[in-house]
Amino acid sequence: MVNSTNKLEIRIQDTLIKDIKRHRGWFTGLGIVFLLLGIAAMIFPWVAALSIDIIVGLLLLVAGIAQMLQSFSIPRWRGFLLSIGLSAIAIIAGALMVFFPRAGVMTLTTLVMLFFLLSGGLKTIFALQVRPAIGWGWILFSGLMSLALGFLILLLFTEALPWVLGVLLGVDFIVTGVWMLALAANAKKI
Repeated sequence: MVNSTNKLEIRIQDTLIKDIKRHRGWFTGLGIVFLLLGIAAMIFPWVAALSIDIIVGLLLLVAGIAQMLQSFSIPRWRGFLLSIGLSAIAIIAGALMVFFPRAGVMTLTTLVMLFFLLSGGLKTIFALQVRPAIGWGWILFSGLMSLALGFLILLLFTEALPWVLGVLLGVDFIVTGVWMLALAANAKKI
């Protein structure tokens, strides 16, 4: 039983290595994109935070308007009132984020904190599952870094300035870019 489990793990690792080798260019390109975005977010953190807020607000506005139009196209539909209510919530939330970006940044900071905590936990679990595959240490480092950033926001939330969101996103993007580049470079060596 143990021997068959080891063979299965070896096959999974071999498949993973082959997949990484085959898509090494994508890992490299995506790693460079993450690095550049991370550097830009750290140089201009307030711009990054406001940009994220406004983009999310605009997306909510568009989604709400589209859902409102769809709702009125089928007025006899049983879920008409619920659909109108949901679209109104999206429109109001989107408008608030676009017209009151500071409040939106604080809301997004809360969401980013949750994102860092959840993605950091999942990256850490993933790294431990693929261990000792190539690059697992970088994935683990990225997961632990995301967890640390999430806890940092949680601990300093009341003192957090609006630029914190941009800086933390920049750090996370840079770390993600580094592990993707390291994974691509290690795949080339094997």
